[in-house]
Amino acid sequence: MYTEQNIRGLAINFLRQHYKLRPRSGTSGTRVVHKPHFYEGVTIDARLAYQKPDLNWFMATVEASSVDSAHEVLYRVNYFRIGAHALLFTLLVLSGYMALTQVQGESLWAQFGRPGIYAYLLQLFLAIWGVSGALLSWLPYYRYIYAIAQFVRFYADAQWVAYDKKIFDEVPKRYYVELQRQCLRFGFGLMEIREDNKVRWIIEPSHIDQFKGTRTQLPLWVAVAGKTPPLLAGIRNRLPLGQKTEKSVPEPVKPVPTDGLTDPLSVDAYLPMHERKDDYVTTIVPATRGRRSWTKQPARLWKRLRWKVRNAIRSLYPQEIRRRPGYYELPWGVVTVFVITMICFGTLVYLQSEWTPERRPWQEAAAPDLEPLETAATPADSDARPEVRSGEYDHELSARSSLVLRDRAVDLTDEAIIIPTSFPANTIHYLRYDTAGVMESSYGCGPMVRASTTGYILQEGRYPEYEVALERATYLNGAYKTSTAILLADCLREGSPGYLLYLGTLLKTEAKANFEMRKYRNTFGLELEVIEVK
Repeated sequence: MYTEQNIRGLAINFLRQHYKLRPRSGTSGTRVVHKPHFYEGVTIDARLAYQKPDLNWFMATVEASSVDSAHEVLYRVNYFRIGAHALLFTLLVLSGYMALTQVQGESLWAQFGRPGIYAYLLQLFLAIWGVSGALLSWLPYYRYIYAIAQFVRFYADAQWVAYDKKIFDEVPKRYYVELQRQCLRFGFGLMEIREDNKVRWIIEPSHIDQFKGTRTQLPLWVAVAGKTPPLLAGIRNRLPLGQKTEKSVPEPVKPVPTDGLTDPLSVDAYLPMHERKDDYVTTIVPATRGRRSWTKQPARLWKRLRWKVRNAIRSLYPQEIRRRPGYYELPWGVVTVFVITMICFGTLVYLQSEWTPERRPWQEAAAPDLEPLETAATPADSDARPEVRSGEYDHELSARSSLVLRDRAVDLTDEAIIIPTSFPANTIHYLRYDTAGVMESSYGCGPMVRASTTGYILQEGRYPEYEVALERATYLNGAYKTSTAILLADCLREGSPGYLLYLGTLLKTEAKANFEMRKYRNTFGLELEVIEVK
């Protein structure tokens, strides 16, 4: 069984042979780092770099996983992202549902009442969230692999995943298939470490960046800073007279300043001036000015402050978030849609929760708005008659009293108007226009059977003549595309004269009737009255 350090060493040796014939700059060697190192929250297990002929640096990184760290290449379901996406989908569905009822002029608070509406919304929320989360958990998109998540965070010319073959010997095959699928999807390389230090090359890294340059670029010094070739260590350990003794202490290999003309990566750059034997024709590079202080560079100062703020925030994260890079992260698009959806959902909840069965100053009464009843100390005047408000029906009116219609003033005391006390057999008792303008008539009372019908209707007016009511019903049906009906008043109360004109259909509850009354008033400016049918 290999340790992670063994796998890093075998992977670096493989990459040395794999890239040894690649063209490179004449002064560039292969620089390797076979120990884990960190950069801006990214862990790089091993790295190989060399300078290409165009003087750009090629860098290959390795993510090594042994049996002890098998969790780095075995996928796990990202339940955090599933829960977040299922929550967003649930809010979208609830917002659409409430927006639809709002457009139709209905209110969930009116249908279910309080506190039933809260239990209904909670059950609906949990059902949609649970079902959508269960369905999303089957998608491969939500399978998280630590090694792949590390590579997604930064860019390198070649990124390799190296693993011990024994990791996948005792797990289902789907884990290995998922690792291969994600490596092919993102363009990462894959190598397998077998017995006897053998390395099997499975997938070659893509030569095209699958992320189209959107990932973080590692700085140049990450590629340049590498292990110094052994030749330089021998040169630096020379004594002044060219002799070595047992008491001589090897000096650490450190870059030394040059004269500004010599390539700092060449071997002779580490020798004194009188010992250099390189050809200055091939090592001369243009001299450059020293870099200014970071305090004089606003862009660099801003990056430095942003780096400090980011590290300060990351230091507050729990250890679980630090162990899984990318596991608890959501795309900015998802966060933006979530915020917008929350605002819309909260607005719709506020608008629908404004419904109340009690009268408010700016709306008609949804329930009977009674004045305080008289007491023994302040008895009511028996002769006093309450004032009739706009939109209310005056129950004191009769067939022979004065009635002012909205479109036509009719004096019922006029002798020319005859109120019949008995109706011929061919008298139309019920007539209705639906929203499409189709007429339905009956010589009986239609759906309003006096003995069995209970509910509420929205009365638009009471008319003494059938022709006047028919003209008004035809106008309302054509102008507002709403269903209208004419009913003989005698069908509801025996002996009542004239015809009733009402809108819509028979409603079961008084709350529904009051809600429809306010909708007609706010939408079309029609003043209606709620009449109870018993």
